[in-house]
Amino acid sequence: MAQSASHSKLWIPFSFFFSAAAILAGGCDKGLGPIYEETGFEGVIHYTNWPPANQVWELRLLVFESVPADSSSLVQLLLSAIQNPGHIVLFPALGTPGLPKLVDSSPYKLTTSGSTLQVRRYNYIVLAWRYGPNSFADWQPAGIYTYDQNTFEPAPVIVRNRRLLENIDIFVDFTRLPPKPWQ
Repeated sequence: MAQSASHSKLWIPFSFFFSAAAILAGGCDKGLGPIYEETGFEGVIHYTNWPPANQVWELRLLVFESVPADSSSLVQLLLSAIQNPGHIVLFPALGTPGLPKLVDSSPYKLTTSGSTLQVRRYNYIVLAWRYGPNSFADWQPAGIYTYDQNTFEPAPVIVRNRRLLENIDIFVDFTRLPPKPWQ
C-alpha cells in the first residue's frame, strides 16, 4: 500500500505539468516558426465621378507625419524625405507605376518592409492626384483619410510595431475634392 501512495504522489506533478502544457499549447497558433507580423496599414481607396481620362496622369498615396503648412515647402519636404525617411512616405515609390486609374476601388497595403514607413504617428494621409503634365505643380488632394467624409478633417494613423492596421479607407469624389491643407 505504501508503494501505491508514493506512486500516486509522483503522478500529481506530471499531470499538472502536462495539463499546463496542453493549455498553453492551445493558445499558440503560429507553431514553432519565427514570429513575423507586418507593420503598417492597409485599406481600400474608393472612387466616384472620375474626370476624363486625359486629366488623370498619376495617383499616389502620401503619408505625412505633420500636415503640410504651405505649398512652397512641399517640394522641399518631399526631397528631404530621401535624406530623412519616415516623415513623408510616398506610395507607390517613385520609379514605379502609380495606383490604378479609372477603377471603382483599389486596395493598398503600406508596410515598413519595402518603404520608408516607420513606427510613429502620421497625421495626414492623402491621395494625391496629378491632373496635368507638370510633375512638380499639377498636383492636388483627391481624398484624405478622415473619420468624417463631410468635414475633410484629417484622421491620424499610428503605426505600431508588428501591427497591421486595417480599414484605413479613403473615399474620393472627384466632384467634391478636399481642400489643400495650405493657403
